[in-house]
Amino acid sequence: MNTSSKPRVLVLGAGFGGLELTSLLSETFGDGIDVTLIDKSDAFVFGFSKLDVMFGHKTADAVRLPYSNYAKPGVHLLR
Repeated sequence: MNTSSKPRVLVLGAGFGGLELTSLLSETFGDGIDVTLIDKSDAFVFGFSKLDVMFGHKTADAVRLPYSNYAKPGVHLLR
């Protein structure tokens, strides 16, 4: 049984919308809310960056943006 009085929010998908929503929730409610962000990957790759990889200008690792670098305090990341 959950005895926490904090509201819990589950966000599915860590694209632009998911990251923005969890950021706003963290900034607005701080410790007053429990936010979990779930995505199938542990990193984001901006669409146009894939072209740099495809044409050999950058490696795949160089264009990966780990969600842990961008998640706001209080946002729990799950894969």
